[in-house]
Amino acid sequence: MSVSVKGNEQLTSLLNDWYRAMLSQQVIKATNLKKKIDEKINKLSIEPDQEHQDQNLLLYYSLLEFRYKVLTDSLGIQQNSFDTISDYDMPTDQFLQFYYHFFKSIHSTFISNYTEAEEHYKLAEKILVAIPDEIEHAEFYYRIATFYHHTYNNLASIEYANKSRAIFSKYEGYEVKTAFCNSLLGGCCIYLKQYEQAEEYLHCAIDLLQKNREEDSLLYVKNTMGWLYSDQSMSTLAIRHLSEVTEKIPTHFKAIFLQAKEHYKLGEQSTASQLIDKGLQICREIHNEEYTHHFSILKKLNENIPLEELEKIIQEGILYFEEEELWEYVVEYAELFATKCRQLENHQKVSDYFHICYQARQKSIAKGVLK
Repeated sequence: MSVSVKGNEQLTSLLNDWYRAMLSQQVIKATNLKKKIDEKINKLSIEPDQEHQDQNLLLYYSLLEFRYKVLTDSLGIQQNSFDTISDYDMPTDQFLQFYYHFFKSIHSTFISNYTEAEEHYKLAEKILVAIPDEIEHAEFYYRIATFYHHTYNNLASIEYANKSRAIFSKYEGYEVKTAFCNSLLGGCCIYLKQYEQAEEYLHCAIDLLQKNREEDSLLYVKNTMGWLYSDQSMSTLAIRHLSEVTEKIPTHFKAIFLQAKEHYKLGEQSTASQLIDKGLQICREIHNEEYTHHFSILKKLNENIPLEELEKIIQEGILYFEEEELWEYVVEYAELFATKCRQLENHQKVSDYFHICYQARQKSIAKGVLK
């Protein structure tokens, strides 16, 4: 799909080309186009008394600038990353409306604001019906599949990921996106405990990325591979994959968390502590509330603090996960604490927290996202 803005046709064409490069994960081409575009935008933005059409052009640029950050620095996305776009009035142009809601949903997913993400995905999907471009549909399906993956709606995630892969795989130049779809499907299979199927998807993704010499993209699949081994309590294999990711992408807080968790399982308290502190610092800097809770709970577990202190930090996490309807995490941490209480023969707490598990599972069933 290409946005059309009357006047400044050359710049509009460059912006459309820039977006196409980003859709196909062509980082070098996208970066070179950005340099050309930035020069023209800087001249345009300082001119007085801009017409409405130029405001549309500047909005289109701001939207694509955010999309460029998704391409090149997705781990650095934080709450204020969409502020420049929010300063504009809601566009009347249909395509710009689509991009606004679509990119806002991507932003909200990255910062773990899943309620807001769902609202904007639904608004974008209504407009998508009128857009004929297949690649645009494939991109939307991939992003909403990622959203459903994060919120444990694995059947919906698999459905959309398969739809996205079916389109991307038809077109030359979208091999990386096809690989990402395979990686996402692998992640869904991990949630569903279908480990053999997960490994097949992940190896397909790795093969595609290696053929296309996409070393940076390969690291994100290796993170999922680390998660695959972590979920099967194969700590040594998990750490081998995750440490490669955290060494080459030091800000990859999700890989840092998984690696810290594996060192904790192995009783390697000092190594786990260093990773936890690093992960906490990153998450606090980018204001990622979800992973701040994950790291905070793991930190207290690693420090082997008294039960009363552990309960406080787990309660804070459970409250957040309930608000975001992340019922799987409610179950995980409530079960964890109930097990700790059982070891200390605190039977009332065991009963209380297993009841929290039961309620969370019921809500998960009602939402249709139970594993």
